[in-house]
Amino acid sequence: MRVSADAVRSIDQQATRYPVEFGRSTGGVVAFYTGMGDNKFRFNATDFLPSWHQVNGLRFDKLVPRFTWSGPLVSNRAWFFDGLEIEYDDIYIQQLPANADTNHLIRGSNLFRTQVNATPHDILTTGVLFNDYHSPYDGLSSLVPQQSALNRNTTAWLPYIREQHSFSSGGLLDAGLGVVRFRDGYEPHGSVPFELTPELSEGSYFENLASQSERVEGNLALYLPPRQWRGRHDWKAGVDIDHIGFRESVSRAPVSYLREDHTLLRQSTFPAVGPFNRHNAEIGAYLQDRWAPRAGLLLEPGLRFDWDEMIRRPLFSPRLAVVYSPAETTKLSAGIGLYYEHTQLEYLERALAGVRNDTYYAADGITPTGPPLPTTFAYNSGTLREARALNWSFGLEEEFPAAIYLKFNFIQKRVSDEFTYANESGPAALSGPYALTNSRTDRDNVTSIEARHTFAHGYTLFGAYTHSSAHTNAAIDYIPTISYLGPQQSGPLSWDTPNRVLSWGWVPFLVPGFRKHWDFVYTWDWHNGFPFTAITSGYEVVGAAGSHRFPNYVNFSPGLELRFHIRGRYLGLRGVMENATDRGNPLVVNNVVDSPQFGTFSETYGRALTARLRLIQSR
Repeated sequence: MRVSADAVRSIDQQATRYPVEFGRSTGGVVAFYTGMGDNKFRFNATDFLPSWHQVNGLRFDKLVPRFTWSGPLVSNRAWFFDGLEIEYDDIYIQQLPANADTNHLIRGSNLFRTQVNATPHDILTTGVLFNDYHSPYDGLSSLVPQQSALNRNTTAWLPYIREQHSFSSGGLLDAGLGVVRFRDGYEPHGSVPFELTPELSEGSYFENLASQSERVEGNLALYLPPRQWRGRHDWKAGVDIDHIGFRESVSRAPVSYLREDHTLLRQSTFPAVGPFNRHNAEIGAYLQDRWAPRAGLLLEPGLRFDWDEMIRRPLFSPRLAVVYSPAETTKLSAGIGLYYEHTQLEYLERALAGVRNDTYYAADGITPTGPPLPTTFAYNSGTLREARALNWSFGLEEEFPAAIYLKFNFIQKRVSDEFTYANESGPAALSGPYALTNSRTDRDNVTSIEARHTFAHGYTLFGAYTHSSAHTNAAIDYIPTISYLGPQQSGPLSWDTPNRVLSWGWVPFLVPGFRKHWDFVYTWDWHNGFPFTAITSGYEVVGAAGSHRFPNYVNFSPGLELRFHIRGRYLGLRGVMENATDRGNPLVVNNVVDSPQFGTFSETYGRALTARLRLIQSR
């Protein structure tokens, strides 16, 4: 689900030490807080000018206008807010032939919210978020031409309602109900047989899919009045119940894997399967305390219970966070907790995909080397366990003179009992029965340091360095259709970037004649390239998984903003030179060792000039 950036008022991101009210999640929490109207009608429009980029000349890039409306429904009692975003992208792939090198993607989102203060003690909030996505050549890249791309359409709805009731004793009851529904589908362009060569795919994509999924969730939270016992206690208790389900209908054509000389190496066929569905119901309950035994010390112990009908095992998640401030300018924080993951239905869906039959061919591309080799996926829910993470962390924040803030954080996370499929015929087998197990383990370590300086009038400079590692003992993800093959092994996770430097700033443009109305803005992002795995023409893994990497990523984007008044409105016109150093920063690599183009990176983006006009204030 997407929501317009102009509809968001703040974002709360927590990678560690997040309390038990946030349910089964081992990766962290991102919370978006959106706007609401007041007693004045307001209108805002942003980014209604298109952007252009320099790739084989100056080309139209995208248009992403955003609009917000807000105001009163009933003065001092009821208000509304609406945030609309529309996006049109002209995706150009310079490596593809002319007249077959673009994808015109259209998508949009709209968030409509209302708030009614029904009584002095009751606040009712309702809303609906709608998303629509249309991509006629979805997946288009230098390795996927238009004919092999997909015609994809997705719509999603998220209506919700929330009621807050405050008690005269100081307590608060917060109840909510939300439903999210997705309709997703794609179809190939034509019926030309689908082939994977060492350089790119050819023909029409092999799969046609239509699916529906939904999540219905209700939650109830009770904030108790503060209690005094060896300090102040703020208790919170809650319950959440949800139902998740999906329905899918899919048809598949054969997939042919070709050698460099275009002879047939392997062919996969898929017998027809009927429509299938899978459902799961979950229930969770928690109790959280914010205990302040004395000034400068805060403890947050919590306990969470979860259960679902798929795994059917009771899960208890104790967590503890501590914050200590020995001085007004210093804050120390630490925490440890057990976090469980949701039952990932996508892994269970693989067992419903049917059989894949692989036939291998001799060098002539005509003679089979043996009978078709069947591959199936299966699971036994009675033997499965829920993935869990032991997460502990330490942080230090310090305020220095001249409004300089320094922050240090260390996070260590060990995720065990994760889902992964294992070949029951032995680790060296390339086909056969795959069974779902809990044998995957991930290890994550993150050390980061941030510095921020705030000037007068809100001008800011920010810089951060992060050293991290993300590794797993199951680097190969086996799937029933087009899958990497070979013995399971350890390796880096796909997002592993050991080093990253990030900086951004907003300062006055200190050039004579420009100081009064001009500001200078910039972002700088550098990090190690992401890992990738080498494979053969038949999709067998070569060497160590994730042993190759993309080039280091560098992006420096400076810009200027002019602030001016026109007809009683205070506006800001900002222009930014994206990727001013013209760094390649490729998105795609040929990872097939049998190809002369192995290790060739493509889809590098040149400089881009973006402009934004925003309403800062209306008189």
